[in-house]
Amino acid sequence: MDEKVFRRRIIALLNKLTPDNINVVSDDLIAWGDKSAQETDGRILRTLIELVVDKAVDEPKWIKAYTELCLRIISKTSDSVKDHNLRMVNGEYPSGGHLARKYLLQKCQGDFERGWKVTMPEAKQTDEFYEAVKIKRRGLGLVEFIGELYIADVLTVDIIKSCLRRLLSNIKTPEDEVLQSMMKLLATVGKKMDVPANKDEMDLYFSRIRSMTTNDSLDSRVRMLLMNSMELRQRKWQGRDSQEAPQTIAQLHEELERQKIALANAKRLDAQSRWHKDSDSRRGRYGTVGRSSESGRNSEIQTTPDALSSRNMFDALMDEDESPECASTKEQLTSEEIRAKVKAAIDECISQQSDTQLVAAFKGIGETNYRTALSQTVDTIMDRRPDQVEQALGAVSALAKHNLLTEDAMTAVFAEYSDQLEDLVMDVPHALKFFGMLMAACGIPIARVSESLGKLATKVDVLRPPAMSVVSAYLKHAIKTDGEAQTQKAVEDAGFDVAQYLCADYRSDADIKKTLALQDLLCLFPKYA
Repeated sequence: MDEKVFRRRIIALLNKLTPDNINVVSDDLIAWGDKSAQETDGRILRTLIELVVDKAVDEPKWIKAYTELCLRIISKTSDSVKDHNLRMVNGEYPSGGHLARKYLLQKCQGDFERGWKVTMPEAKQTDEFYEAVKIKRRGLGLVEFIGELYIADVLTVDIIKSCLRRLLSNIKTPEDEVLQSMMKLLATVGKKMDVPANKDEMDLYFSRIRSMTTNDSLDSRVRMLLMNSMELRQRKWQGRDSQEAPQTIAQLHEELERQKIALANAKRLDAQSRWHKDSDSRRGRYGTVGRSSESGRNSEIQTTPDALSSRNMFDALMDEDESPECASTKEQLTSEEIRAKVKAAIDECISQQSDTQLVAAFKGIGETNYRTALSQTVDTIMDRRPDQVEQALGAVSALAKHNLLTEDAMTAVFAEYSDQLEDLVMDVPHALKFFGMLMAACGIPIARVSESLGKLATKVDVLRPPAMSVVSAYLKHAIKTDGEAQTQKAVEDAGFDVAQYLCADYRSDADIKKTLALQDLLCLFPKYA
């Protein structure tokens, strides 16, 4: 089987993995691994394991889910899968779960031994800087994943001891990356490993850590982190589970609703604050009218929800003063180079829950490459899990807010991409929904929806035209971001006819009303209510 085919299918399945569907998705992935029964080198199973590890270290928030997936693969892989290039002590070929575990150990050991030392460039707004940050994050993700495999009894305590001894072998001039990895591994495995049977070994580790806290050659920040590790042991390793666990779809919707309420409350308080300040200014409490009006303007800036929220390290690196025109002089890049930059930016947006990296990537890519970059952005996001797509939509909206692309360019990109949507649904069941959400996030006006759908808009000779699924997702996302009243007004102003996307045999008022009611869109079309 062509490697490109099964790699794409496996990646597509991994991108769908959530706590809600792990049973179904894991069975599908194991079925792919079992296809290695037709091979003699376990190529598909090995690729599956390697991709799972890569995903785990890239997405530390989901490490527990990927650990559970590894357990399922090891326990359920068919014994008919063998690798004739490997031999056990008894001379037989390893097979089934034993072979899967062997591939997992080889992958983790290889990545661990290669290390992840990287020199951080001085320029903080470059591709090299973000790549260095990504390498460091992957290194920490790897040791955390190794720790979770130990907790799940996939790895033995001797393997963890070997890793810790290596990480603590140099206490006089240790490297920053090594110390961070050691502390991450201890924080992950400490609760299970710190038992009487391992007391001498653990005491030795912390004796070395204690000696490093007095090493003046180490950065004070690093010494503080080492002391935090010592305190963590004193607290009986409480706090290890403080990291937010992956959410189910229901939990995600509840969180989004809470954020929506919090944002509405913040806006209400902001409006009240401005009103009181303006009233005080008119009474002369703050001096001249000119000063009071300036104070009113400043209050709008200082009390917005974005200003109140803490900014992560990547937000601080974003040069807000850089204009799109500054990027227009960038050189023409290949499609693969653009895809790599876009994918890295989206990975950062999702893992750091920030919207700025994609804008920075576009500006770095250059204006002449914007259309290609948008196409690659759509393609990259379409392969993600539903919760990741939700997170990435904020980054796409940021592109629209910075006016990096014209309506004509966005419409052309979506129209061109729509040609492959029906085929893509086979690998990505939510492709039509994602496509509509991305159109709305980009800010494509409702009057140009049909144009953005390309030939898909005319395929109405089936019972469930694909265009209607896209339009439904587009309108729902518009309601979510702009509100029902504003979306309804946009529909009316554009004279938007939803009937054109329904099957030609089901366009009576009764049929249209039924369809809109099922999609919870009847509020936008009162004439059918």
